[in-house]
Amino acid sequence: MRHLLQVASTHSQDNQVQRKTKPAHHTETGFENRHPLPDPVKRSFWRFLKRRYFGVDEWPKAKHQHGKTPVEAPDHDAIQNPDPTRLQVTWIGHATVLVQYGGLNILTDPVFADRASPFKRVGPKRYSQPGLTIDQLPKLDLVLLSHNHYDHFDLDSLAKLGNTPRYVLPLKNGILLEKAGVTSDRYDEMDWDDQLSHSGVTVTHVPSNHWSSRTTKDRKEMLWGGYILEFADGYRFYFVGDTGWNEALFTELGAQYGGIDFGLIPIGAYDPRDFMRNAHCNPEEAVSIMQVMGVKQALAIHWGTFVLTAEPVDEPPMRLASACTDAGIGHGDFIAPPIGATRFFDGKSAAPQTTSQKVEPTASPA
Repeated sequence: MRHLLQVASTHSQDNQVQRKTKPAHHTETGFENRHPLPDPVKRSFWRFLKRRYFGVDEWPKAKHQHGKTPVEAPDHDAIQNPDPTRLQVTWIGHATVLVQYGGLNILTDPVFADRASPFKRVGPKRYSQPGLTIDQLPKLDLVLLSHNHYDHFDLDSLAKLGNTPRYVLPLKNGILLEKAGVTSDRYDEMDWDDQLSHSGVTVTHVPSNHWSSRTTKDRKEMLWGGYILEFADGYRFYFVGDTGWNEALFTELGAQYGGIDFGLIPIGAYDPRDFMRNAHCNPEEAVSIMQVMGVKQALAIHWGTFVLTAEPVDEPPMRLASACTDAGIGHGDFIAPPIGATRFFDGKSAAPQTTSQKVEPTASPA
C-alpha cells in the first residue's frame, strides 16, 4: 500500500494528533458510525431473515421483475474516446458506475455477478443485466470500493479486473481484496478524512452512515464510507456509497466538504423503513443529502438491479421525481437514467454545449 498524503492544513494536523489518541470511530471490535443513530429494532442478520421470510411485508420476487428497470445501449464510442473536459457517467447497475473525467477512467463498486451473495445458488439474484460487461470497459485507472457487502464488493468481478487499476478502499478491507488476487502494491486503505493523490486527483475518504459484514461474525470489523474526488481543474465528485440519512453527520460533512459538482447518491433498498432507515436512505432523504452537501447535479444509484428490500423495484425513481419537484431541484439535475445509459455533464473547462446532450429526465423510469 502506498503512504497516504495528508493535505497541509489545520484539519490534517488535528487528524494526525487524533490518530495518536485513536479516533472515536475506532472501537475494540472494529468501527462505529460517526454520530450513531438509535437502533430500536436491534438489527442483525437473523432478525433480517425473520423479517424477510416471516414478516408482514410483501417482498418482490426477482423472477417477476425482469424488464421493470429501463435499459439503454451505452455510448461505446464516447466510452472508448472520452472528452477529458466533460464528465461522462455510465450506469452499469446498482452502485457500479463508470466515471470518466480529466482523462481518467474510474469505476465504483464493481459487481457483475448474478447474485449479491457468498453463494452461487442462494441470495439476492440480479434481475437487470449489467449495462456494460467487464470486457467492454476501457482501461481503468482507479476503482473506488465503499464497503464489503456483497452487492458492492464482489471477489469474482475484482479478480477479472486484476492488478491493472489502482484500488482505493476503507481500512481493513485490503485482506479481502487480496483474496481476489489483487496485490498489496495496487491498493490503498483509507480511514475517514484521509487523503491521497493519484494522477492529479485528490481522493478524500468520508464517512457514511452504514456498517459492514461478510459473515454473521464480522459485523463492523472493516470500515465503510464514501469518497470525494477533486480533479486538477477543481471539479469535485462525490461517491456517497451506502448510507442512511443522518442529519448530524451530513450537516457536519456539508460544512467540511460541501460544494460538489456531481454526486452518485443511493435512492433504493429502504423498506421496511424501521429496519432499513439506518442503513439506506429513501429518495426523499437522498434529496436531503444532495442539498446539505451542496451537490449541483447527481445520478441515482442503488436501485433497479437486485431485490434487496421490500419496496417495489420501480418505486425509487418515481419517488425521487416527486421529491425533486417538491425541493425545487431542476429538471435533469438529479437523474435516474436507464441501466447502460451514458450521460454527459459540463466540466470546469468545458465550452457550452451547442448540441443537445443525452440527459435523462429525473422523473421517468421509461
